[in-house]
Amino acid sequence: LIGILIITAIVLNTYSPISLPSNNESNSNEAKGAVWKSTDAGRNFEPKSKMASSDAKIDLSRNVIQLVNGANNDIIAITSKGGVFRSTNWGADWNILLDSAVIPTVIGINPSKTEEIYIGAIESKRARLYRTVNSGKDNSWQEIYTEPKSGTSFVAITIDPKNENIVYALLSSGVLLKSYNKGLDWVLAANLKTTVIGLEIDSNDTNILIISGVNKIFSSTDGGFSFQESTPELRLQAVTGSQITSFAVNPSNSKEIYLGGTGEIIRTTDRGKTWEKIRILTPNLSLPVTNVSISKSNSNVIYYNVGTVLYTSSNRGETWNTSDLSSIVKNISDILIDKEKSDIIYLSSN
Repeated sequence: LIGILIITAIVLNTYSPISLPSNNESNSNEAKGAVWKSTDAGRNFEPKSKMASSDAKIDLSRNVIQLVNGANNDIIAITSKGGVFRSTNWGADWNILLDSAVIPTVIGINPSKTEEIYIGAIESKRARLYRTVNSGKDNSWQEIYTEPKSGTSFVAITIDPKNENIVYALLSSGVLLKSYNKGLDWVLAANLKTTVIGLEIDSNDTNILIISGVNKIFSSTDGGFSFQESTPELRLQAVTGSQITSFAVNPSNSKEIYLGGTGEIIRTTDRGKTWEKIRILTPNLSLPVTNVSISKSNSNVIYYNVGTVLYTSSNRGETWNTSDLSSIVKNISDILIDKEKSDIIYLSSN
């Protein structure tokens, strides 16, 4: 009992009330529940799903699965119903970049030329890659790769921040593709032969790649052509059989990796050689940690969620604040932290 009390005191979880917008803050052109914004580290939220045009055929109420930063005040969102959207004013309103029968699964943006966008998608049961160099104007999306067989999907697209010609595309089957000419041609960099969930690239040394599988972590120091494995110790498996359900890499130190599992988070500071458990409390130990996100502007700030509960730490996980968001979302599909202000975040729901 004493040990339990000590841990509880250290973690210091507190539920925060959620402030909902008044009726005059909403309108018929706003789809609540798709994208939400907080400017106070997750304590209060307001909906940010308004379409710029009332004539839009699709909107952000249709299953948002990923949010990414563009340039300055740009945000890109994709939905699992065939939509790619951009906001140029911090989510105040959105325009459609793609309205198609394809089913997007992941998006990547050229960090130095943000009108150049890549998406991974499913069409006719096959994984495909598409690219636009002008934000999709005049339906300028070009198909640049088609997977020969069905049964897999793209889970990550990453552009080398030091060389915009180099693009990585990771399939859920563990196949890593690499292009040296912006996706016009592809080479097989590696085949990890296991299910994977994501890829991160070191912004300082772009030859360093980190890939998370569902049970292992893989790291490369030669641009993705060879990998070392690390098998972290997580206690439980999700319903899918996965031990690792989410992961994040410290943007300023790729040796520091966080892994979310079922009711737990662990961390390595030596790229997988050793692991330590982060002290957390969750309202339901049978639910997985579905997102972990680390601030680019302040790597001490970490966000994660379990179900509809959002957790925030400003000291690398020593203490946490929590916000129960069940009154505004059914689930949290992604967490996006503002590039410059770590207390500004966006959540998406599908």
